[in-house]
Amino acid sequence: MKLTLATNEEINILYSKFKKFNIHLLEEPSMLYNHIGIMDVYNRVLTEEEASELVGRSRNLKYSAKFINTFMELFRIEEKEAYVHLNKKGIGKEEFRYILSTLNRIEANFFRKLFSDSKGIYRIEDVETLIFLINLSVNERYFANFFFPSIDTVIIGNWDLCFPVYCKTEAGFKVCKEIVKENGLFIR
Repeated sequence: MKLTLATNEEINILYSKFKKFNIHLLEEPSMLYNHIGIMDVYNRVLTEEEASELVGRSRNLKYSAKFINTFMELFRIEEKEAYVHLNKKGIGKEEFRYILSTLNRIEANFFRKLFSDSKGIYRIEDVETLIFLINLSVNERYFANFFFPSIDTVIIGNWDLCFPVYCKTEAGFKVCKEIVKENGLFIR
């Protein structure tokens, strides 16, 4: 797996485009993003009753391939210039240990290395790393913010396979929606 710390130049470019890296903490994302949606398995918000029946680990496993394929296509568009922000301050020691316990030895070593540096913005350099990071979000172990600069889009890992999608441009949002739809998912 290959993940490289973003250079100061890359960070400056990302910052000039996106203005923030902890996008998941924005109270009013519409102040920065013109196009907002939720990437989801369903094209509508589930009722509480439906959610209690349909949401859970088995659902995440059932649909994980669709999310992985979606992210892989977005990664290809970026020509391997996608980035991820890891909120390292948002994870406690107990949670960190729990995550490590759910990973195989190679993944646990890789995850440990990610948290050995205080910086949190990385350039994703291969599909294997992308899949690892997406699986952390899909399996609800650890959520990251994924940046796709060429389409001005940020996708945030989130609970219940409901990933917020924030895009600065209509063209980028359209590309994202098409890829999501092609993979059997929705942006609602």
